[in-house]
Amino acid sequence: MALHPPSTLRRLFVEAATRKFARHVPDFVRLQKLVADNGGTFLNDHGAIRTADPVVRALFVRAARVLGLRRELDYSFPSKKLVSFDLQAVGDDAHQFKIFVSQVDLDAYPADVAALIREDCLEQVAAADHGRFVELIQQAERAGSLGAADAEAFVTHFAERLMSRPGPALKRSTLQAVAAVSGEAASALALGPDFNHVTIDVTAAGFPGIEAMAAAMAAQGFRLLPGIQGAPGTKLRQTATLAATMDTPVREADGSAGMAQTEKQFVEIIERAQAHDTDGAPLWAQDGRPLVFRNFLAANAEKIFDAASTKVAGVDGGSC
Repeated sequence: MALHPPSTLRRLFVEAATRKFARHVPDFVRLQKLVADNGGTFLNDHGAIRTADPVVRALFVRAARVLGLRRELDYSFPSKKLVSFDLQAVGDDAHQFKIFVSQVDLDAYPADVAALIREDCLEQVAAADHGRFVELIQQAERAGSLGAADAEAFVTHFAERLMSRPGPALKRSTLQAVAAVSGEAASALALGPDFNHVTIDVTAAGFPGIEAMAAAMAAQGFRLLPGIQGAPGTKLRQTATLAATMDTPVREADGSAGMAQTEKQFVEIIERAQAHDTDGAPLWAQDGRPLVFRNFLAANAEKIFDAASTKVAGVDGGSC
């Protein structure tokens, strides 16, 4: 029986999660075509999730370890009421897939709004059944790999079930209350712990720099954030499309089904360059090549968050 080690499981997961993302984000499909037409290659630098549920976050981190990803650096975003960390493959290869995980900082919320968020989280947990998934995680933790059939089951559950809202639709009143405090957290609740963005590597896409790729995207009609994060020549530069406004199922006050407008998913492009030590000296890999920066910068990420931020509904009770 062929066994799939973490690197193979990671590849299968990225493929499955990327296919799922493409089903819901037309901009991503268009951008893949732009890269292909440019003669480039699609390299998914990282995906990102936001969650309000520490139980889901803990299970996500444990499952990511099966993929060979471990928690590395922490980041804080007080103005967004989010705390984050990255999940990285062991080693210096900046081209390995990464995950940026953001947790809604419930302690930063008014008590009544935090209670609404916790209520929604409990409803989702009650509807989820991760029993077999946990068994597969335990199996991989013991053996370091999974057989083909178990690998398929693990990847499918991870991408399609853990990264979802398994329970009832979000209450419109909760969405409105949370959006009044943090649009980013409102988008997180509306989407669930799915990838709110995936990220295309500019160099692999065949462009000489991020400005060139952003210009090509703008010429094709993509709506982008107003600027590129990171100055020219620095170790990390990023920008993103603006999340499309999407219909999101909600529960109305009388229990009936409704629909709200939310901004949930977008596509990021990224350009990584040589890392530097704390004294400014350039860093080099063991083979003498430049050591490419593989983590994230809070100042950049804070602006990228703006790409998916659900606004507060109008006083007329319209959609969020």
